[in-house]
Amino acid sequence: MRILLLGASGRTGAHVLTEAFTRSHTVTALVRRPEALTPHKSLIIRAGTPLNKSDIESAFVSAPPSDPVRAVISTLNNGRTSDSPFAKTTAPPDFLAQTVKNVLEAMERHDCKKIIVLGTNGVGSSRAHCSWIFNFIVDHSNLKITFDDHFEVQKLLEEEGKRDKSFKWVDVRATGLNNSRKRPVKEFGEDGKGAGWFIGRESVAAFMLEALDRNDWDGRTPVISN
Repeated sequence: MRILLLGASGRTGAHVLTEAFTRSHTVTALVRRPEALTPHKSLIIRAGTPLNKSDIESAFVSAPPSDPVRAVISTLNNGRTSDSPFAKTTAPPDFLAQTVKNVLEAMERHDCKKIIVLGTNGVGSSRAHCSWIFNFIVDHSNLKITFDDHFEVQKLLEEEGKRDKSFKWVDVRATGLNNSRKRPVKEFGEDGKGAGWFIGRESVAAFMLEALDRNDWDGRTPVISN
């Protein structure tokens, strides 16, 4: 299956790319800096930004007719200048939501019916089971911009799923990301009760590919940690 991957040059996206090749998928990657990716026989690299509809369209049509894009995976985040929750944001406040809007339009044109996005624990129904100090930091830092953007993405996916019953989506709510080696992933439903604090990026990548290859989590927002 060919995947359109957004965020392939990022810290989590790079692991998704490797995991996709391991599972014999082909990938089209839309990235701002093509030189950041290593060429691969199963990879098509397109330069651009998901905020530009024509760049997304170009990524879709670059796939050969015999191997069209059949799913989208996004590991994008509304970034900051550092990992500090108080660091300045580096993208528009609706970066993720606008990206998903643009992608959904292209998916409809190209009869692409599944998308997996990387979200975060603490959004939507999972907020109630986060610690008060965690929620306080979110509410009083630039994390709030990111979390609000992730919640808008969830609402967009839910609306599209109601409109088109054949459309499948998974919003993976990962706990804090770190660089630990791939380990078994634990699921904590959609409310995240009992979830640990962290999960490795390699583990997240493996889960996202599992969510693509299976339908267990379609239409859901699973919270995961190691």
